[in-house]
Amino acid sequence: MAVVDVVAQHGWGFGAWCWDRWRDVLPSNFALHCPDRGYFGPAVAVAARPRIVLAHSLGLHLLSPQLCAAELVVVISGFRSFHSACARQARRSRRTVEQMLARLEREPAALLTDFYARCGAPSDNCWSGTIDADGLHRDLQLLQESVLELSAIPAAAQVLILHGSRDRVVPVERAEELRALLPNSALAIVAEAGHALPLTHVRACWEQVERAWRGMHSV
Repeated sequence: MAVVDVVAQHGWGFGAWCWDRWRDVLPSNFALHCPDRGYFGPAVAVAARPRIVLAHSLGLHLLSPQLCAAELVVVISGFRSFHSACARQARRSRRTVEQMLARLEREPAALLTDFYARCGAPSDNCWSGTIDADGLHRDLQLLQESVLELSAIPAAAQVLILHGSRDRVVPVERAEELRALLPNSALAIVAEAGHALPLTHVRACWEQVERAWRGMHSV
């Protein structure tokens, strides 16, 4: 059976470890490759040209080279822009990011602890190693300004958007906006889930991914 390469990119504040439990649910012919931004240790790049891409939150904005060969792009708790088109809401979210940037300089560990709680991440979720505050600052600034180029997603690729109904970091509206902008996309809302879907709803997410993949390759 042919191997299906899968690249899984974590979002801001997390690491490649957020995909660890996915190895327990992926079938044996799916090879999981997890780049790491290096927030808590050495950065890890992945050269694979995957057929499936999993991107959590800001991770979608970090994967342009890998997206070019993807047949299925799975956007988990993601967005085209972190900020709303509504000026009032955008001012509020921009101010939140500015406050996070300022706090990151003073107390990065406390900021991450509070961020994980807001994400709904498991209480035993933690990092190991030294915190790279500069790297976190760089990518938090990217989150503040980045607007995804839709052309980065191959026109022939299918897009599956997974979003928690109780996401307190990225509102469901950002997922709905992506769905409206991408013609080959489908949106699935995960009930009672927050922002940390790769950690909290592994099996539910993979079932959606596998269903989409099998549907694309049905005999």
